[in-house]
Amino acid sequence: MILEFSFNYLSSSLVYEKIILRTAKLFSLESKIVKNGDELFLYVESDDSDELENFANTLSLELPHSIFLHETDARVVDEMPEEFFVLPEVPKPAIPFCPQCLGEVMDESNENYYNIFHECEVCGYSVEGEKKSYKESLVNIAKSISDDLVVEVDTFYGKYYLGKLDEKCNGVDFDIISYDLDTIAHYTNATNSEIVALGTIEKPLIKLTTNIKFKMDFEDVKNELIRFKIADDFVLHLLSQELHKLGINLIFITKEKLPCNVQLDLVKYKKESEPIEVVVSDKHIVIVKGEKGLPYDNLGNKALIPHIGAFFSVIKEHALFDKTVVGVNISKEYHNDILVYFKKFGTIEYLSFEFKFHSIKEVLDSIIRTDETGAKLVENFKNKFPKHFETISDIVFDEKDFNVYKLWGIIAIVLGYSKEKDLTKSAKILENSASLFLGTKGPRIDYKLKSINSKVYLDPLMTIRTAMSFKLAQIDQLTLCYGVIESFVEFISTQLDEIKAEMKSDAVVVTGSLLENRHLFSKLSKEVSVNHNLYFNKELPVDGKNIQYGGNELF
Repeated sequence: MILEFSFNYLSSSLVYEKIILRTAKLFSLESKIVKNGDELFLYVESDDSDELENFANTLSLELPHSIFLHETDARVVDEMPEEFFVLPEVPKPAIPFCPQCLGEVMDESNENYYNIFHECEVCGYSVEGEKKSYKESLVNIAKSISDDLVVEVDTFYGKYYLGKLDEKCNGVDFDIISYDLDTIAHYTNATNSEIVALGTIEKPLIKLTTNIKFKMDFEDVKNELIRFKIADDFVLHLLSQELHKLGINLIFITKEKLPCNVQLDLVKYKKESEPIEVVVSDKHIVIVKGEKGLPYDNLGNKALIPHIGAFFSVIKEHALFDKTVVGVNISKEYHNDILVYFKKFGTIEYLSFEFKFHSIKEVLDSIIRTDETGAKLVENFKNKFPKHFETISDIVFDEKDFNVYKLWGIIAIVLGYSKEKDLTKSAKILENSASLFLGTKGPRIDYKLKSINSKVYLDPLMTIRTAMSFKLAQIDQLTLCYGVIESFVEFISTQLDEIKAEMKSDAVVVTGSLLENRHLFSKLSKEVSVNHNLYFNKELPVDGKNIQYGGNELF
């Protein structure tokens, strides 16, 4: 009998390939690995069905779940393939512990019990240290944290400060390490898909709304967006085990230097690396930022505008050069637009989100000049909110480039949700408000197009006008902010449908840091994938920072 195991595995880390080969050596089975793009196949043959069953059960325990794993299957086939995959000799990426190493480190009878330096050909950080149990040191550090002290800890990828969630977090940019997934599920609004992603071998950070209450600036703080993760090296994992015994299942972790008298410096890490942060929908996962554990590809040596580089990095990763590809670039920092790539004709800019204003007064005056309805809207807004109207009329912008995110910043200021003059900071307030929305539908905000010199642009005034109308209608802040983001996704989806009908596009690529918004990404993933083949970066952050591509000339 021959069994075929298939894995849709979008990673070049070789983690699955190495574990499969390692597990196959434990059994007297003829086996072969075959790779075809993102498809990984394992073939095993035996006349003993019990042995095949034992192998399948063992492999299921040895293989960790991964954020790069999308589908698996197993079936009986008639023959072995002739070709086979040869494991290349490439550097091992720094990656958290595999199931085998975790089991050995947690086993009191094993020689590697509580040995933080234990690793294998699949996992670890390639940092050498004495092979022994470090339990006593970790017990002492856990006791210090339990006694309300901040501790300085050298992990395998950098120095961090850890402590209990209390007033020590005040003014500090911190993440939360949880003892287990059940604790995260209890204290956050994480979806099932997010919980699964948090438990993968990559141990990513995910930004979640939490109902944890703790004291900061003498006020109860809850419903905050905070990044959560499970421990991602043996120092933090074993420390979490000891803290759990003391009744502590959540601690903060930060790079910001805090006053402390306790240190754990058992590890001399080779280099600092940033843990990856991901955003998750029911269908897709993308990397927002970070590098730890990612086997970065060489994408060429020709520097491009960041959003162009991101667009072509996705095309390269998914081998889409023979397709007609639509690119949606929605970065917080860079230019936003919709591109269309044709193999024969190159790349054109189909729609630009570019606009420019110098002040809130200019925005309001422009609305007044559009038509009688616009003038009436501004007059009503001024009468309804006279002090606020006077205050915002003095706000001027110091911005070189405008995009959708900064449009949201203008909306946040006009609606009175932000007192910031910085449009990025104001947009963050609107974005956070939308993330706290617990409903299912927001008001429909207009995103309309306008043509200037035969080029199509987004009309920002229509979006601002609609938001002002709903503010006058007394729609609450969370609902209205969610509507601003939800309607943008619906607008994008409509544009993509029209492009497909007009240009017969084969695929849609979406890049940009706006994807880190949980609501936006989830809705976009669900709606766009209904009518389109939707692609994101596989092993690269979504915004294309430092991405280069040596490909076709553009425009």
